[in-house]
Amino acid sequence: MTSLGITINAPLDELPALAQRAEAGGVDALWVAETDRTAIIQAVVVAQATERVQVGTNISLAFPVAPAAQAMLAWDVGELSGGRFTMGLGSQVKRIITDRFGVEFSPAAARMREYVQAMRSTWAFHRGEPDAAFEGEHYHVRHPGVTGGGAAAGSELEIPVYVAAVGPLMVAGAAAVADGILGHPFTSDRYIEHVVQPRIAEGLEAADRDRADFKLAQGAMIAVSEDGTQAREWAKQQIAFYGTTPNYKGVFESYGDGHLTDELRAVFKADRGNVDALRAAVPESAVDRYAVAGTPDEVADQLASMSHLADHWVVGGPWYLMTPEEAEANLIATLDTLAPLA
Repeated sequence: MTSLGITINAPLDELPALAQRAEAGGVDALWVAETDRTAIIQAVVVAQATERVQVGTNISLAFPVAPAAQAMLAWDVGELSGGRFTMGLGSQVKRIITDRFGVEFSPAAARMREYVQAMRSTWAFHRGEPDAAFEGEHYHVRHPGVTGGGAAAGSELEIPVYVAAVGPLMVAGAAAVADGILGHPFTSDRYIEHVVQPRIAEGLEAADRDRADFKLAQGAMIAVSEDGTQAREWAKQQIAFYGTTPNYKGVFESYGDGHLTDELRAVFKADRGNVDALRAAVPESAVDRYAVAGTPDEVADQLASMSHLADHWVVGGPWYLMTPEEAEANLIATLDTLAPLA
């Protein structure tokens, strides 16, 4: 099996014990998300609680934070973790960037490409490399340091940068300047094989880069319970949530289910928050195609059969309309299921 990571989420005071349990179970990486808490602070907590696993953000929002500031944060976590940190960046949608964070939004793919380049220039300045300033259309980092270049001269610290990418423009930008892509957990085997992988190949060819130097860290939606029916119901409500977004219609179309987008949007508008109505609108076949759900044995078999499709798997549980108790039960069951595979 390719390397295996899991997205973990818990109150900050509970995160260390959870991270240690996951590390003891043998997973290769622990990823933290940015929703109500910053991904960077969670990454610090996880890094301090562990010794071996890679620690990554999946994702840290890029655009609300200046790239030089983000680079400083990433460098500190990388140093703190002993080189175990991966900076995972995401653009988010326009409404979140403008309405939640009060930041102007511009074409995300071009801006993300410059963002990564500006971060790298900050690290280069820190190492004492000449001509480390960056000038772009969206970002200008002319003096990316305070104490002068070379504060970390001789450092061998490397911080991989992964970009969350779905569309062809973002994939092309990531292939040009990043170390890897974070694939969205709402996906299917056909979508990965026929859409994601060809887009990566095209982007790398255009950038004259080798596939061996680039990683696909693919997300997967995992729902696990000894009650397999319950696990599938959890998966249905998350599929229903993602399925209402037109941007993800291509995932449904990978199996000829494009009609589900409009159907789920109609249910969502009519019965918003009605979990039973949303579950009922998701056919059983959709669970098999767009999630990994069932008993521990069933989930383990499904993950093993998918392993060849990515360089690294980032598994995470459903969260939409999940109670805290359900989310915790699914996370613990997932950890127990992954241990024999890791």
